[in-house]
Amino acid sequence: MNLQNSNYKILSILGAGSGHQVLKVQNIQTSQILALKIEKNSNLGQLQGEIEKLKDLVGINGIPQLIDYGQTQDSKSFLITPLLQRNLQEITKVHLLSLHQTLAIGLSLIEILQQIHKKGILHLDIKPENIMISQPFINVSSDQILKPNFIFLIDFGLSQRIGLKQYPKKVFVGSLRYASRQAHKGNPLGYKDDLECLLYVLVYLRNQNLPWQSLKQQPSQQMEIKKIGEMKDAIFNTSVLSQKFPPQFSLFKSYIETLTQKTMPDYEYIKNIFKSMLSVGDQSTSAKLTNSASLSQSIKGTKQNQNTEQILMLLENIQNNDSIDISDDQMDTETSIVLISDLIRSYPTSSIKSITDIKF
Repeated sequence: MNLQNSNYKILSILGAGSGHQVLKVQNIQTSQILALKIEKNSNLGQLQGEIEKLKDLVGINGIPQLIDYGQTQDSKSFLITPLLQRNLQEITKVHLLSLHQTLAIGLSLIEILQQIHKKGILHLDIKPENIMISQPFINVSSDQILKPNFIFLIDFGLSQRIGLKQYPKKVFVGSLRYASRQAHKGNPLGYKDDLECLLYVLVYLRNQNLPWQSLKQQPSQQMEIKKIGEMKDAIFNTSVLSQKFPPQFSLFKSYIETLTQKTMPDYEYIKNIFKSMLSVGDQSTSAKLTNSASLSQSIKGTKQNQNTEQILMLLENIQNNDSIDISDDQMDTETSIVLISDLIRSYPTSSIKSITDIKF
């Protein structure tokens, strides 16, 4: 593979996705080590939308700088950004994050989301693999994590603008483990869905597991989407996801529930929730931090938490493939939901620059 201007030397492969590879390259003139993302197939056009989003987000802390972009001699689109050190998925395999480190990562990402949402852009694929740090190790204080450009949010391949009819109905957008409940239903997505994805990421970083990871494998992707979506629906308004966090974490979860897809979140309110959690000692959930009565009173519109016995029975029923009482208009996805990556792969043509070009 040769780039058009031949300024870059390929050093190694860093990773790959459904339609692209990420390579470690060196600028021949400056000797700078960089990351190159390139399409696997010629004339796919999949990276064009991501290039445009990175142009729109230039100058925002926590968003990689778009250093170069173009096409190879064999018509594969590419983009080049600074080489970041490690993603959070790699880090959690060897390092257990503390509560304060997890909360600091959350606050940093909320700052980043606030800025990209101001531009009317949704990320739609927030997961540990797409969250990078700018140094080799994360065994640092929460103050260090909170510094600008320590945490980066990458991969805008699925991102879209709010309010535009970008995704057809009944298309699953995101990653199964972290996608929002609305994504599982194939509904239009908005700012709140990015926040819900972030919530699941933080729970995963804290627990190194999410409840739906224990579900037995389903016979099809459509059933996987349905069953995991059912489980997220069933436990979101319980205490399951908040168990290893201070009580204020339930305020964040409850606030997400109050938003509509088009409502711009009150980021100052969300940031204050995280700052209040960071201001106390590195403890797990405890009634010592917040009086439970006053906390429940402050969470407006939240469904009453189920007790532990009910929650355990509910999870057991889901894992055993027992049905859950969810109305048809909430979950009618078994035969109609499709993966966005499948759509992209099925249109390997230069006329497909984004999902909006796919016809049904």
